Amino acid sequence: MVPGGLTESIWHFAGHFKIIHDIARDRIEYDPSAFGNRPDDYTTPRPEYVYAPDIDDLEIRGTPAPQLPLLDALQAAHLLPIRLRLTPDSESEFEPHLRSPGGPLRPSGGGGGGGGGHDKMISVTYQPGGEQTQLEINQYNLLSDNDVLLQGYGAEPAIDGNIAQLSVHADAVLREMADNANDAIPVEWWIPQSGQGVVEFLQTSDPERDGTPSPHSVDAGYYLNGVLQEPAPDTPLPTLELYEKPDFGNGVGQWTEAGANTSLNAALIVDLTETGQRMIVMGDYFSTNAIFQTNSLIDKDHIDAGGGAGPAVASGNNTTDNIADFIEHPGIYAEVSAKFGGWHWNVDVVNGDYYSVHTVTQTNMLMDDDVVVQASSDAHYELVAGGNGQVNLTEIFDGDVHYDLIIVAGGYHGMNVIFQNNILLDNDQVQQLADGFNSSHDVSSGDNQLVNSATIETFGGDNFEAMNGNTQALVAAIGSGQTSLDPALGKLLAGPDGVINVLYITGDYYDVNAIWQTNVTSDVDVMLQLLGKPADGASIDPDDPGTQSASAGNNKLINEAVIVDVGATDTYVNGEVYTDTILVQANLLPSGMDKAVNGDTDTLITELVAFVDETQNQEQTIQPVQTQPHDDAVANVMH
Repeated sequence: MVPGGLTESIWHFAGHFKIIHDIARDRIEYDPSAFGNRPDDYTTPRPEYVYAPDIDDLEIRGTPAPQLPLLDALQAAHLLPIRLRLTPDSESEFEPHLRSPGGPLRPSGGGGGGGGGHDKMISVTYQPGGEQTQLEINQYNLLSDNDVLLQGYGAEPAIDGNIAQLSVHADAVLREMADNANDAIPVEWWIPQSGQGVVEFLQTSDPERDGTPSPHSVDAGYYLNGVLQEPAPDTPLPTLELYEKPDFGNGVGQWTEAGANTSLNAALIVDLTETGQRMIVMGDYFSTNAIFQTNSLIDKDHIDAGGGAGPAVASGNNTTDNIADFIEHPGIYAEVSAKFGGWHWNVDVVNGDYYSVHTVTQTNMLMDDDVVVQASSDAHYELVAGGNGQVNLTEIFDGDVHYDLIIVAGGYHGMNVIFQNNILLDNDQVQQLADGFNSSHDVSSGDNQLVNSATIETFGGDNFEAMNGNTQALVAAIGSGQTSLDPALGKLLAGPDGVINVLYITGDYYDVNAIWQTNVTSDVDVMLQLLGKPADGASIDPDDPGTQSASAGNNKLINEAVIVDVGATDTYVNGEVYTDTILVQANLLPSGMDKAVNGDTDTLITELVAFVDETQNQEQTIQPVQTQPHDDAVANVMH
C-alpha cells in the first residue's frame, strides 16, 4: 500500500459528498386549500424556494370562494410565500391591479378574476454592464506583376531605360487620378480611415449641424449613376469566375493575353447592438446614412497593324456603374403593442460614453504593366502575362437583440457610411506586322468593367416621439438608481417573459458603421508582334492559318458593401433630431492625362521594332521567350 494513499484519497474527495434528504413517499394531504403544497411534489423546499402556481390550476373558477384571511395570517399558518403570475389577455388592455401584500385577498368571482387597487411595485436590479465594440479591420492586397518579355538576347540599355520611364509615368498618372477621385468627395467628408477617426469626425461635425440639409441630400431609394430608379431594377453584379485562358487554337501564330485582371472588395456589417423596443435620448439625436462612389478610368489605346488581311480591332465597350440603395424598414417591434413589461427589470449601467464602432478598410493595388515582343513564323506561340486576381472579404455580425430599452443621458451620434473607389489605367500600345503572309490581326483592348455597389438597410430608428411625463419619470427613476418603479411605467414596454432588460448610459452613444473600399489597377501594356513567313515545307493547317491576336483589356474592378443596422422601433428625444441621407456618385473619364503615357509608348514601340529587326537581320537563332526575374529593377518600379 502506498504510504499516505488513504489520506490523499480523502483529500481528493473531501467536500464533494452531498446527502439529499428528499425521500419519495406518500403524503397525507392535511391542507386541502388551494395554496398548500401539491401532494405529488416530493421536493423538499429550499429556503429560497418560492412557489408560483398558475391561476388556471386553482380549481375555483365559476364557484364561490369563502372569505380568505389576511395574507399575513396565511403566512403565519406555515404556508409558503405566494406569488401570483397573471397572464394578461392579448386582446385586452391589461391593467396591473394586484393586491397589496398586506391587504386582504378578495373573494373570487365567477370568472376567477380579481380587482381593486394595489401598491405592488416593479423591482429593479442594477449592475455594471453594456458590452461595447470598437472593431477595426484592415485588408490590403498589393501585387506588382510588371513583366518584360522580349524574344531575343535581352533588352538593350536604351530599351531598358524607356521601360523604366514608362512605369514611372504610369505611377504619376495613377496619383493624379486618385487626386481627382478625392476631389469628387466633399472636403468635409475626408474622414480618417479608423475607428478613432470616425468618432472624432462626429464629435466635430455633429455640433455644427443646424438642421440645414446637405447639398448632396437625397431621398431613400435605388440610385444608378446619380439617377433614382423607380421601381428599383434587379441588376446583378458581374460574375467573378477564376481566370480561364481563351482558346488560342492550334495554328501557326502568336497569341497574347496581358490583361483580364480582377480586383474585388466585399464587406457586410450587421449591427444589432441598439436593437430594442424603445430608446430614450436626453440630448440631441444625430443620424446620417451616406454613400460616396467614384469610378476613374483612362483607356486610350493606340493600335497599328500592317500586312496580312487587315486588323479586326475591338476597343472601348468599357462600363462604369455606381449603384447605391438606401432601404428603410419599420422597427422589428412595430407590430407589437405594449401591454405590460413585467415585474422585474435588469439595468446594465455604463458610466461614460458608449461605443459601438465598426470600421472596415479594404484595398487592392495591382500593377501589371507589361512589355511584350513576339516574333515567330513556324511555331504555335502563346503568352499570358495577366489574369491576376485579388479579393478582400469581410463579414461582421455584432450585437444581439438583448435590450428592451436603451436610455442615453447624453446625445446619440449614429452614422452608416460607405466609400468606394475604382481606379483603372489601361492605356495600351499594340503593333502587329506580318511579312508577306496571309495572316489575320485581332486586337481587343477594351471590355473593362468598373462597378461600385453599396446598400445601407435600416430597421427602425426613424420613429421619433416627444418626451412625456412617463418617460421623464422613468429616466429620473433609473438615473437615480431607484430599486422600485410605479407599475404604470411598466406599460411602456412589452415583456412576454416578465423581465425587462435596460441599458443605461450616463454619457453619449456613438453608433458607427464605416466601410472604405478601393481598387487601383495599372494595366499599361506595350505589345509588338511580328509574324514572319513560314519556312518552305512547314506544316500548316489549312483550316487554321497563321494568326496574330492580342487582348489587353477585360479588367474587372468591383466593390460591394452592405450595412444592415437595426435600431429602436420608437425613440423619445428630449433635444433636437438631425437626420440626413447623403449620396455622391461620379464616373471620371479624363482624357487630358493620356499623353503622359502614350508619348513614351510611341517611342518604345519604335525602339522595339528596331531592336527586333536588327536581331532578325543578323540571322540569329530565335530563342525562347525569356522572362526577366521578378526582382529585376525594371519589374519593380511600380510599387
